[in-house]
Amino acid sequence: MDTVQGIISFFGLPLTAYALCLTAALCAALALLAAQCRRLSLRPGTALTMALWMLPLGLAGARLFYCLARLSFFMEVGLGSMLKMWNGGFALWGALGGAVLGAVIAARQTHQRPALLLDALAAPGALAIALCRLAEYFSGEGIGMYVEDERFCFFPLAVCNQYEEWYWAIFLLEALAALVILGVLLRRARPVGDTARLFLILYSASQVLLESMRRDNFLRWLFVRVSQLTAALVMAGLMLYALIHLARAGRLHGAALRGTIASWAVFLACTGIIIALEFAIDKSADLPIWAAYCLMAFCCVGLGVACYQAVLGQRCRIAEDAGKPAS
Repeated sequence: MDTVQGIISFFGLPLTAYALCLTAALCAALALLAAQCRRLSLRPGTALTMALWMLPLGLAGARLFYCLARLSFFMEVGLGSMLKMWNGGFALWGALGGAVLGAVIAARQTHQRPALLLDALAAPGALAIALCRLAEYFSGEGIGMYVEDERFCFFPLAVCNQYEEWYWAIFLLEALAALVILGVLLRRARPVGDTARLFLILYSASQVLLESMRRDNFLRWLFVRVSQLTAALVMAGLMLYALIHLARAGRLHGAALRGTIASWAVFLACTGIIIALEFAIDKSADLPIWAAYCLMAFCCVGLGVACYQAVLGQRCRIAEDAGKPAS
């Protein structure tokens, strides 16, 4: 499988199948964004304004996140190498951050609520992630452990490299997870801001598990996987924001307080177990890999449920008490 060779030349630079797939993914996501803007009755031209801001900021964010995650490497080879974007090196979390910033700027320019534009961005974001993960077939990334049992040495369960070695196709699991998230987001209408929050919760919880399965050139700080850490911080940030909102509204008491404490307890307990499992997967031979990942999957569900209850569940209960929709 020839995954990284250029197929045509564009202004002297090789244009790969992977790059073409990413371009197609962005086009599909922008088409869905336009449809979402119409469905949410956003002002005419909103999708175009969002795209003009999100595309460059998303690209810059993806490169900046990658360079910061590998800062020690770039300090060795020269910081000027950071500008050589054609050599590759981008991070999906950075792209998401840049896209969110672009949507917020577009909201300011079009005089609309940022939460509305972020809701419109959620489903296209999930679609873009799914298609970009599928494109990893052509990049050689998104692979897992070596497949030892020959019965599983076939696509789509696994992919074969140039040395005829088979590795689990984790990128397909990530694409499937993103498509499931897309289906959930498109299923029904939600209060303003909740669709974007739900996307972040579901994507972050799934990334903690799926990132652990990767055995490619994933970003890391010492033994910490950057994407896993970022996902956990995003969920913790959402929960902390909800906690502050409850406190400022004077509702951090009674059932709300008990629910918040329970959510944080479950979140922290699951986080601790996942950290222990990461060490067990790398160092211990006592716990089978499949059992470790089953337990980690269970804990990731716990993370997502705890975050959902703290962020969206509390908001819904407050709205019911107040007799108005959550916003």
